[in-house]
Amino acid sequence: MKNPKNIKELLQIDIDFLYQNSLFKSDLKTDQNDTRNYLLFDLESKFLDLFDQFQITLFDGNVRHLELISKDINSDKMKKIIELIISQYGADENNQTKSDWNTSKYLSWWFKNSNHQQTIDQPENSDELYYGIVVDGMKNNQLNIVLLDYINIDPKLNNKNWL
Repeated sequence: MKNPKNIKELLQIDIDFLYQNSLFKSDLKTDQNDTRNYLLFDLESKFLDLFDQFQITLFDGNVRHLELISKDINSDKMKKIIELIISQYGADENNQTKSDWNTSKYLSWWFKNSNHQQTIDQPENSDELYYGIVVDGMKNNQLNIVLLDYINIDPKLNNKNWL
C-alpha cells in the first residue's frame, strides 16, 4: 500500500504486513486498575512511507484500537493523508477543516455504522460507535492516527497473537 487514493484504501490496512514487519517495543500499561493495555511496535520499514510505529490497545484482553505513529509530522505525505481524510469526511465533529489543522493539530470523526454515517462523541449521544478516526499532532512532535474500534472494520486485528 503506497499512496491510498480514498478512505477505503486507507482503512484497509494490511494487519499481516504490520505484524510481520514489526518488533515489539514495549507494554505501556501504567494503571493496575485499568482494563486497557497498550502494546507498542517499531516498524522495520515505514508504513505508507510515513509511519514508524504502531500501537494496539486491548480492552479486557480484546484488541480494539489501532494507532499509527509517525515522527515525521511535517512531511508532505502526512499532509496528503490528512487531506484524504478531510476530503472524504468533511469537517470533523468540532466543525474543523484542513485550515484548522495548523492551529489545533487535532481532528476527530465518529461513525455509527459501516456506511460511514457520522455521529458525535457526546455523553448524551445514544448511537453505538462503529469506529472513529482521530488525527493528533499534539504529542511530542509526532503524528498519531488513531482508528478507534478498528476491530469492526478488520476482524483480523483480533486474530493475531500480539502477546
